[in-house]
Parts: sequence; C-alpha cells; structure tokens
Amino acid sequence: MTYDNASFPMRTHSLLIALALFGCEGTLLGPRVERPVDPNLPEGAPRELPAPSSRVARLSHGEYENTARDLLGAQQSLGITTNFVADSSSTTFNNNGGNLVVTSAEWQDFQTAAEELARQATLNTQALTAIAGGTLPTDDPGLIRALGRRAFRRPLTDAELTDYTALFAQAGTYFPGVPARQAGARLVLEAMLQSPHFLYRIELSTTVTAEVIPLSSAELASRLSYALWQSMPDEALLAAADDGSLLTIDGYTAQATRLLGDPKARDAVAAFHAQLLGTSRYADITRSLTLFPEFSVALRESMKQEQQRFVAAQIFTEQAGLDALFTSPTSYVDSNLARVYGLTGTFDATFQKVTFADGKRGGLFTQVGFLAANATSTESDPIHRGVFLNHKLLCAPLPAPPNVVPMLPRPDPLVPKTLRTRITEFTGTGTCGAGCHSTMINPAGFAFEHYDALGRWRDVDNGLPVDSADTYTFEGKPRSFDGAAGFSTVMAEEPMAHRCYAQHWVEFLHGRGLGEADKAMIDRVGKRSWQEKTPVTQVLRLLVESESFKTRAVEEK
Repeated sequence: MTYDNASFPMRTHSLLIALALFGCEGTLLGPRVERPVDPNLPEGAPRELPAPSSRVARLSHGEYENTARDLLGAQQSLGITTNFVADSSSTTFNNNGGNLVVTSAEWQDFQTAAEELARQATLNTQALTAIAGGTLPTDDPGLIRALGRRAFRRPLTDAELTDYTALFAQAGTYFPGVPARQAGARLVLEAMLQSPHFLYRIELSTTVTAEVIPLSSAELASRLSYALWQSMPDEALLAAADDGSLLTIDGYTAQATRLLGDPKARDAVAAFHAQLLGTSRYADITRSLTLFPEFSVALRESMKQEQQRFVAAQIFTEQAGLDALFTSPTSYVDSNLARVYGLTGTFDATFQKVTFADGKRGGLFTQVGFLAANATSTESDPIHRGVFLNHKLLCAPLPAPPNVVPMLPRPDPLVPKTLRTRITEFTGTGTCGAGCHSTMINPAGFAFEHYDALGRWRDVDNGLPVDSADTYTFEGKPRSFDGAAGFSTVMAEEPMAHRCYAQHWVEFLHGRGLGEADKAMIDRVGKRSWQEKTPVTQVLRLLVESESFKTRAVEEK
C-alpha cells in the first residue's frame, strides 16, 4: 500500500493532549527475568554491571521515522520528520536518549505528525489491518489493545484500555462522516502517537535483583529492537516478549540472531558507521574543477555509496571483523569514483567491486570520501586527518585544543616545502605543539600524505617527494609504518583500536553515553575482537547478550 506525504493538518484536540500525558497504572511490564545470564562471559569472570542510564529516552528523529514506517507497515520511510526541528546532539551518535528533549516547537511537530500518521493508518480496512499487526480484531476493545500493543511496544494496562475505549466512542464528534470504527481508531491513534509511551523508550522496572534491575520482557524487546534495528519490535519479537521466551538464554539468542539477519540491521549498521565517520560532511565537499577536474556534485553521493556498500559487504557478506574494515583492498566504485582512483576499464553509473592490487589503497580510510572530507579545498589536511583517527578510531586521550589555534604559516614560494615539512616545523619536536602533534596527531595524519585534497594518489607535493613514513606510539608501544595502508594495518593489529570500536558500539546500542561500569565489558569484547578477529556481527551479539544490556543500574542518570 502507499502513503502520501501531504502537508500535515494543524488541529488541536485538548483531550488528546491530556490523554497523551497520562501516567501508568497497573502492571504493564510483562514477564520478568530473575537475573539474565551472559552466555559469553568466561567462567569465573567478574560480572559486568550496567552503567547508569535514563529510564525515559526520547526517540531520535531517525528512530521515529523508522518506527512510523514499521508501525504502518509501509515499505519505505514516509518522510514524516523531514521538516521537524532538527535534533541537537553534542555526541558522536544522534540516538543518545538522555540528550533528546521535546521543546515546544518539537511538540507541535510530534502533534501534527501523529494526526497525519493516524489519518493514513485508518484510510481503509487494509491500512487498519496493517497497523493492528496483520490481523484485524473483530471487537473494538480488541482493536484498541492491538493498536496500543504496537504503538507502546507493550500491552496496555486495564486503566489505559478504559480511557482509550472512552475516547474511541467520542470519535464521531471529531470525524463526522467517517465510518465509526475507522474514526475511533483514528482518534485513539492520534492520542497514542502523542503519548510519552510512544515518543520515549520508557523503562519502568524497579525491582532490584542481585544488584541490578532486570528489564521486563517488553522492555527488553524494545531495547533489543532499537539497538539492532533503530525501530520498534516486530510481531515475532513482541510475541517472544508476550510468552516469556525472550527471557530465556536460548530464546533471547534466537531473537538477537534473527534481528541481525534482517535487512533493517544493515540499515542500523550503516547509520552507526555514517555517524562515526561523519559521512554527512560529504554533502558539503566542493572542489575547483580547474584543480580537480574529476570532481562533480554527483561524486558526493558516490562517496557515500562506496562507504555503505563496502561496510555492508565486509560485515554482512564476508562476516569480517574490524581488521577488514581497516585493510581490505576491495571496494565498490562507479564511473565517478573510478576517475578519482585512476582506474582503467569500463565503468558506468552502476557500482562494481574492484580490488586495488597495487597496495596503495585498502580499507575505509583510503576511500575518497574520508580523504576529501578531511582536507581543505586545495590541500590535504594531515592535522585534521590525524585528529579524526585519534579521536574516532583509537579513542586516544588527546587534550582539548587551545582556545586560540594559530594558523599554519603560508608557504614561501621562494623556498619550496612539502606540507609535511611546514607542519613539522610548526608543531613538531621542539615546538609548543610537540606533546600531542609530534607523537599522536602528526604521525597518524602524515600516513595519508600520498592522497591530495580530493583523495587522488600523488607521489610529489609542491614538487618534492611525499614522505608518509612515521612512528605512532600505541599505549606506550611504538609502531613504525610507511603510508596509509601500513598505518591501517598497524591500527588493526592493536588492541587500542578494537577497544575503541567496541566502545562506540556500546554508546550506539545502548543509546546513551558511557559510564565507568562499561569499561569491563568494553575491554572483554575489544580483546576478543583483537585476538580472534571476531566478526562485527559477533561483536554486536556479545554486547547485546551481556548482562549489562539486559538490565538497568540501580542508580539513574
């Protein structure tokens, strides 16, 4: 079925607002697990307790969009959030529920979206059947229960059912001329979709068991689904929550495996890497056609597609680990990218797999998207490339830069120097920038000096030979390398990078910032990734099957 994206009607039902703000009464948590056990924790290892988190985490715009799509049974995103007030986030990932609030402007966005979604969901019997979960109950209370179970991601309480039944009966006042059942469902949905129980991932469990608060089956289903799909639970996951099988080790593992095998997991993994790598910046890349004739506006989308296709192929097709993301000599290119890479052969608008056999490229960080996004309009930018890799891929303890960062002196046309030489003279050993630049930032950035501002390979800079060799110290251990491929290989061999990758996944899967309690789990999973070259899909399994994922801390944020 199709859904239109017409302008949302502005209409206020004061009763809806009041009903949307109702608290919870009665039991709504479903079956409770006494103490989830982590099947992957080595025998005798200390427990990995959860870090404090928010019990009321608002859906990000991306999560809202995905939830609206799946709630209505649509085949693609509806574009509901296109004109929403943008989410603000100071963190790497935009799903940090503790940072997301509802301002007065955003409340209007959510209100009008609720009205439009409810209208689309009740246009006809087919639409109503889809939002009810595929089977249309014959009685009105059954329909209200079905709508609430999917919108709130858990069963309605008796009190809620009573309130929504009363609202259902009043629908004729608001929608004259609409068949009574469709009108009732529409009004109820308008209220539900404005409720905190739809807009937030709410965890109400409070019983402390063995120093933690185990999540209910409904809460666990929601947490798992938003972690691996960035969307609501489907019918199979809701059913596993209803019958309690989700609270068994085998039942939970089966659901986690199933979710990871679904295309929606690919979308979530793509979103994770896009946010981690700053892919949104590709849209702002521009270059002079005189200096860079290979550049085009269409190249921006090609850069994005290359990264997404590479990540999906390595993680889901090849079942590879972090080392392959850093080093694999394969990629996916179209004619736009082939020109930048200097590839021979026949290329068109379709993407085809290629292998860089000359050793000049391999992994995410020799792709033109990363290189061009971390460059100026005319020059490579080893400082920003180095800072990015230290922060995002190594989680290195770089101190904050000074309030006033002096500009790199302009080149002297009478004394030709490479950009590396100019930066070294300005920030290297013996300068005020020696502490961070000469040991951490510069070595990581200089590894990529064979790539210019667009990501093209070069052997000379300003008429002089490029030098991309250096030494980086990983947690007290110096490692020498020559070039980006060498540095990427060295990073992949160091536990520091694997721990950092696991750390980012903890933030994303939990939808919160890190806590001290997360360190033990990050260390364990990072160590396995490093020692065993654990596939990324297995890294995700290890994290969502942990006790800290299945429980809440007694202390709250």
